[in-house]
Amino acid sequence: MSIIKPFKSFKGDGKFAYTCYSLEDSEIVFPILVELVNRRYRIRYDECNQEEIKVDALRKHNIKNCEVFLTFLSQKALQSLYVVNQLEMAQSFGSNVYVVSIDGKETVEQATRMFGEDTKSINLQESEEETVIEVLEQLLNECQEPEKIEERVLTYDELLDEVYPDQENANKEIFINNTDQENETIKKSAASAAKASKTAKTQRRQKNGRSFLNALLVVGAMIAIAFIIYLFFGDQLNEILHPDEVVNFIPAASDISVLLGMLF
Repeated sequence: MSIIKPFKSFKGDGKFAYTCYSLEDSEIVFPILVELVNRRYRIRYDECNQEEIKVDALRKHNIKNCEVFLTFLSQKALQSLYVVNQLEMAQSFGSNVYVVSIDGKETVEQATRMFGEDTKSINLQESEEETVIEVLEQLLNECQEPEKIEERVLTYDELLDEVYPDQENANKEIFINNTDQENETIKKSAASAAKASKTAKTQRRQKNGRSFLNALLVVGAMIAIAFIIYLFFGDQLNEILHPDEVVNFIPAASDISVLLGMLF
């Protein structure tokens, strides 16, 4: 069913209410939503103008991050796979669900069985239109734009960048479709990998430092050995290496170093 929506879905910054309903109930739902939008409440819904995988990903983001999940339910709506799918998402995300029952208590009871006895709801058949608007205004007070300002409109990709800035572009669709538990596992794995990498770098630096120190010790030991040999056998070495002249310590140490180098 193709129906022109009477207002644009909110795409700007700030808290918003996400609304779920069946298009078959549009004649009842749209006047209420239009009144809320006219009073500067931020209402978001599926526009279905993206590829299906993006629509599904953005739908999950909206349901997960909305201030209020405002659903208009009827027996027709509860027979819609589209509506039921969103209700199940709201249930899994623990959304702040508010039920507007279009056709009576039976619908409220079914929603209560899904979301629990504390489910907040209002029955249109038992309430005046003005009362419904007043109740919804109190419910959506965090989602109101108090002043008429120019809103920054987000594209789908910009929305993903803001919500998941640390994810690679290729992984954003996967990340947004994961559950919180799965994403927490991903984050922990990434943190563990980063920690392991940092530890490995530290170990390499320590190893390189030890290698340099060992080299200095070896050179120092060789110089010490050469000096000791010169102290005890300097005259003999001078006669062997330079029979016609007595050499100083530095040249002798140099010759001894060459000799040690040949031996080792």
